[in-house]
Amino acid sequence: MANQSAPIQEVSRLLDLVPFLSSHSHISLKELANEFGIGEKAMANELTALSMCGLPGYTPYELIEIFFDSGFVTINNHDPLDIPRALTQLEVASLLIGLEILRDSAIAESATLLVQIDSLIEQMKSLLGGAILIADNAITSFQTVIESAIARRATLSLQYNSPVRDEIAIREVDPLSLRSEKSYSYLVAFCHSANAVREFRLDRVIEVRAVEDSSFIPRAAEPVAGEQSSFKLRVHGDRRAIAEALSIGEIAANGEAEVEIYSREWLVKAVLAHSPAIELLGESQIRGEIKSTAENILALYSS
Repeated sequence: MANQSAPIQEVSRLLDLVPFLSSHSHISLKELANEFGIGEKAMANELTALSMCGLPGYTPYELIEIFFDSGFVTINNHDPLDIPRALTQLEVASLLIGLEILRDSAIAESATLLVQIDSLIEQMKSLLGGAILIADNAITSFQTVIESAIARRATLSLQYNSPVRDEIAIREVDPLSLRSEKSYSYLVAFCHSANAVREFRLDRVIEVRAVEDSSFIPRAAEPVAGEQSSFKLRVHGDRRAIAEALSIGEIAANGEAEVEIYSREWLVKAVLAHSPAIELLGESQIRGEIKSTAENILALYSS
């Protein structure tokens, strides 16, 4: 392999390093550098870059583990990269932008490589419907109304698409703050009907308006979070997929995990949606509710 420092060559080496190291465990850093035609220092830098690669989340649970301090290179935790992953629109858009940059860097490369990159770009565009949505005008408008209400300490009325009850709900809330996580924007607010602090994802909000004749909670003290309940699950299926879907921080070696929830209905739906990959431990009353709901669903198919 030619000793080049162009971005296209660096990316190519990083892609080749993972399968090579998985079949050449404990190879010396010197041998590895010679195999790829670069110096030991350059290889050490690329191994460091590779150790920052993995799946979104980028905690030690998702990252590839590379060890080479002893002068010999080993790789761990790379197998999950082979598992198909559902990408969000933002992740697809990020990949598409990266492919466009890669194509610009590859102009001087072979025509075959350019054709392959163009093919990937077209596939990614098809997932986005041919367009990248930088911002949702409705969400931006909602944020303006919410920020104004926070400043005026006004109450808001929300029309909200509740994923728990599969219905359009109307909620009166006292807005506290806005936050973002994993490409989604959330309103943190005191919900009058729940009598507790709740979070509302803005892309599920249909309408928001200020309510003039309503009280608001005092802002002198920090709001008290709504009641949380903790439940134990046992994961029988793909642990990474379940952890990602249910926001579980850690799954024990025996498959047991703890999940904190605000809604009993959400727990019932989550177990049903991922059955038989997860099992609720204890909580005989909720287990009975899950069983009854499953039987009712099955009855619809046999009727």
